[in-house]
Amino acid sequence: MTIDELRDELRNLDCRYRLGEPLISDLEYDRKLAELARLEKESGKPIPPDSPTQRVGGEPVDGLVSITHRLPMLSIENTYTIGELQEFGNRVKKSLGNDTAYIVELKIDGVAATLIYEDGVLVQALTRGNGIIGDDITHNIRTIRDVPLRLDARASSGAPPKTLEVRGEVYMLNSDLVKLNEKQGEEGAYKNTRNVTAGSIRLLDAKICAERNLRFFAHGIGLCDGLKATNHADFLAELQSYGIPPTPHARKFNSFDGAVKYCEEVYATDNDFLGELDFEIDGLVLKVNDFSLREKLGETSKSPRWAIAYKVERYEAVTTLRKITVQVGKTGTITPVAELEPVEIASTTVSRASLHNAEEIERKDIRVGDVVVVEKAGKIIPRVVRVERHLRTTELSRYEFPTQCPVCNAPLTKDIDGVYIRCGNSACPAQIKEKLRFFAGRNAMDIEGLGDKLIDQLVDTGLVRSFGDLYRLKSESLQKLERMGEKSAQKLLDGIEKSKSRELQKFLNALSIRHVGQRTAGILAKEFGTLDVLRTASVTELSETDEIGPIIAESVFEYFRSEIGKQTIDDLLSCGLLASQQKLEKQPMKEQSQPLADLTIVVTGTLQNFKRNEIESVIERHGGRASSSVSSKTSFVLVGTDPGSKLAKAEKLGVRIVDEAEFMEMIR
Repeated sequence: MTIDELRDELRNLDCRYRLGEPLISDLEYDRKLAELARLEKESGKPIPPDSPTQRVGGEPVDGLVSITHRLPMLSIENTYTIGELQEFGNRVKKSLGNDTAYIVELKIDGVAATLIYEDGVLVQALTRGNGIIGDDITHNIRTIRDVPLRLDARASSGAPPKTLEVRGEVYMLNSDLVKLNEKQGEEGAYKNTRNVTAGSIRLLDAKICAERNLRFFAHGIGLCDGLKATNHADFLAELQSYGIPPTPHARKFNSFDGAVKYCEEVYATDNDFLGELDFEIDGLVLKVNDFSLREKLGETSKSPRWAIAYKVERYEAVTTLRKITVQVGKTGTITPVAELEPVEIASTTVSRASLHNAEEIERKDIRVGDVVVVEKAGKIIPRVVRVERHLRTTELSRYEFPTQCPVCNAPLTKDIDGVYIRCGNSACPAQIKEKLRFFAGRNAMDIEGLGDKLIDQLVDTGLVRSFGDLYRLKSESLQKLERMGEKSAQKLLDGIEKSKSRELQKFLNALSIRHVGQRTAGILAKEFGTLDVLRTASVTELSETDEIGPIIAESVFEYFRSEIGKQTIDDLLSCGLLASQQKLEKQPMKEQSQPLADLTIVVTGTLQNFKRNEIESVIERHGGRASSSVSSKTSFVLVGTDPGSKLAKAEKLGVRIVDEAEFMEMIR
């Protein structure tokens, strides 16, 4: 194999490594790299700066050189409450005159850096410094395998920009910190990944930095010449096509409210998402998606007006893991829980923490008796960040995950292409109890008086085995339970009766359909309007709905066609739930007052006479259904000024286009 062929092979291996798909082991990679180094030395020719051998680091530099940034690296304004977030959104909306699309990204807890590529080759890397002047850390950045020394033009839509300045975060995995601390020993152990990263990236000897196994995620743009993307979502995709890893789990939302709700969901107490990450974040970043709108909004001397960070205070403590127990969730998910030596974190005593899943325990090598670092951020349930393996003084046994449900003894199965292990017995008492707790919760059917202890009694005595059984309860049966008299029984029955009138969103959320939470339930309820329409929707119709991807669409479709799903809903409807909605559907439409009856209408652009939330109400008041996505079933698209991509899709599908003047005439 020639030198050029070996270089190309190693570049391809680097690219697959950045994508999380390593083709060979580290040992095999190192052997190939050593072979290339030998061939380059024997050739006697100058070694190009983008050769894979240039990652290992040469002679230490004499000192870091300060260099002025081509464009200032501004900091992002921080917020710590949803109220502060809303104030930012209101400012942007006022400046632009209407709402716009946002990208929400993870705020990686690392060290900011900017990478400069000329003609596709990495030529320089700088720290943020004071935002105006940064230090040259090119020698250390070259050691990071996430950073391509030459951009990949083959996978992109063409040659990379002549000049491309990419801004991002250098960081370290928690699992790599554990390995580093084991090497360092107790005396030289590092407290957290950010401290290691900050110290490593400024080292004068790149060989030492290379041993730290640092990583990189891109999230921003500096001075560029020839960039194809005109918005942030396309920019992240373009970076990935060049081989630069963008910030993962970035989400696009067509409204600011959607972005804010997602922020709340990420930091919700029942969300395992953050606990499954192997790197630290210190918040979320909301950015206006469109580059032209960013220019319109501008920036202050310190920060851009088109971006904001939502941060939650984090607190850590070190304690000992006493034992590991497991819990059964409402969908049968078996969740391991760390039982800890009680420790105080943020003025609260923590004795338990979620371990999320079996793979998490294996990846972090968590064993009973270990010294662990526990974190609590905002409302999040405490989580085990990592094991302090360098403090493991004795041989501890690996944790063996159970093979049978701890409650009903049914065999456990692992999700296909997933990480969760489940009890497949839908009659498992633990699942029934958890489903009932969720069903009765405030964000679902909101049944007053139906608490945890009462649910335990109802299930244990056999009075309730399904949602429908709640609505068949009698006072006489309830009075036989502990601490349940005639008045208490009647109060509960009144609460159950009242829940029959809950709106469709809460009803859908209460069903515990996989992948359907409160927000998704609201989107489905608003898009399809009634349960009858939703039950008959195809996978295509479901997935065409904004923010409903193929996985959610398939899950909803399967639920409504499964025997359990059909039986559950038919049973609840027979008990009188959603009765008011069904009666409203059967009321005859008056032609004069309902000129938009049976019409599905999509709005795009800015209207002169209506705000976005007003136009949806107007459509519904005149008998129509306001939809957020264009499909072949759309009756017409109402177009204002500066319409978005929905207009192009409507034209492609041959959907009728209506301007505001024509619409006003219709509703008159």
